[in-house]
Amino acid sequence: MAPIGSPMTITAIASGTDCTASPIAGNLKPISPISSAISRSAAPITIIMESMRDCSGWCARRSEMPMPSPDVSFYCCPDPACHRAALIAEADGLRCTNGHVFPFASGTDVPVFAEAATGGSEYSVTDAAELHDNALRWLFKTFRTDEATLRRRLIERLDLAPGQSLLVTGAGAGNDLPYLAERMRGRGTIYAQDIARPMLLAGAARHQGTLRDMGIDARFSISDATQLPFADGAFDAAYHFGGINLFPDIGAGITEMNRVVRLGGKIVIADEGLAPWLRNAEIGKQLIANNTLYAYAAPLEHLPETARDAKLSWELHNCFYVIEFVVGDTPLPIDIDVPHVGRRGGSIRTRYFGQLEGVDPQLKEAAYAEAERRGLSRVEFLEELLLAATRGRTT
Repeated sequence: MAPIGSPMTITAIASGTDCTASPIAGNLKPISPISSAISRSAAPITIIMESMRDCSGWCARRSEMPMPSPDVSFYCCPDPACHRAALIAEADGLRCTNGHVFPFASGTDVPVFAEAATGGSEYSVTDAAELHDNALRWLFKTFRTDEATLRRRLIERLDLAPGQSLLVTGAGAGNDLPYLAERMRGRGTIYAQDIARPMLLAGAARHQGTLRDMGIDARFSISDATQLPFADGAFDAAYHFGGINLFPDIGAGITEMNRVVRLGGKIVIADEGLAPWLRNAEIGKQLIANNTLYAYAAPLEHLPETARDAKLSWELHNCFYVIEFVVGDTPLPIDIDVPHVGRRGGSIRTRYFGQLEGVDPQLKEAAYAEAERRGLSRVEFLEELLLAATRGRTT
């Protein structure tokens, strides 16, 4: 791997997956270690496109069709040095005004902003989507749960309305997309993002046509969820299911979702993680032994301090946590200057910012006793002494 801050080359094979249509596949989970380097690097990312293997599915069909001119107005350069610079559409990709180039995946109009190394994880191998189809079948059979019911329960928390714009991070092979479109009742825009090329392209192949038929403008990008190619407040809502536990930087992933959703917009995040009362139960220990991701706790510590109406719940028999919150931009409406009535006195502000150095314990007790004799709180008495001493020194 290239050192942080140096130019980075990522080799990608555009069609290393069978693109034929198949049932809905699983959501993407982890991001390979190279993604962490991408998200921390300010260096340009060069993507070398190797020859595309023959594909009888979507990629081949798309190559026979005229390439539409993609609407790039929603995308911006993800390089921090470019300050969300606008992108210009060219025949083979997008370019920012500072010269960063983001090619389209071969035979598609899917821009590649950053991607995991081919074969770097189980999500970037050629048959990743098929592997996750199998994993999902096991999951829902094991938990005796209907997939459609679960996904609709999660999506209901978004409070989506027709005509809104939605970001899906870690979209994988796009399992949630038809259910999201259903909730939007055929009007709106969905941007699906993933860093694993095989999974994202499989999702586009499986669902883009269906979503279009449902009236949804669906767009796909291969990009880093911790460094999104979108402007602040670009979306009405953001959704993530089944991958954030293995992000190289969970906090950055949540921060980015919060950044790109407008004020008052909703964010929903879900992944494996047993409810606390199950972790030491026998069934909880069995689940964790089978898959250590079930030991993860909901990453509430990474929510922004401006988050509003935050809620934590669980699905799949209390084995998957669900976080939801509303995007805000103001500090908590707490008055830290309301004085306490009582022996100690002071306020939140003075008790936090106004602490003094240590003094002789006997002298402290004598001061407290004198404050009580005078009918003052300890803070009032000490402030009087300090003010008197300050005035005496300045006169």
